[in-house]
Amino acid sequence: MPFLSFPLRLREGGVLHRTEESSAVLAFLHAMAITPGGSWTACPNFGFRDLLESGRQRADSPRLAMERANLAFDDLGITGYRVQEIARENTQRSDFDVYAITLVATRSSETYSTRISAEPA
Repeated sequence: MPFLSFPLRLREGGVLHRTEESSAVLAFLHAMAITPGGSWTACPNFGFRDLLESGRQRADSPRLAMERANLAFDDLGITGYRVQEIARENTQRSDFDVYAITLVATRSSETYSTRISAEPA
């Protein structure tokens, strides 16, 4: 079953662009990574930008971001996927951090990964 792609895009004729489920969930994680926690009233667990920005001050920030993402999945009824890990990568630049996110499909144990960047607070 195709899912809506993020950001939302229209095709010719006004039909929304669709994508694979895993791609939609990875794009959803990117949206969570640029949104601070607690800023969406409908789902207080949505967003973990604030945690990633404080990653250099708090060693447990990636773990807390992973937990918050999974709580948001639970809140929103996303049951087919879990964030397995969020890990800060070593980079040469000091002006931003890069995080690797590993997503696992609960039905098949297939894993997907993406990278996001965050500016330290």
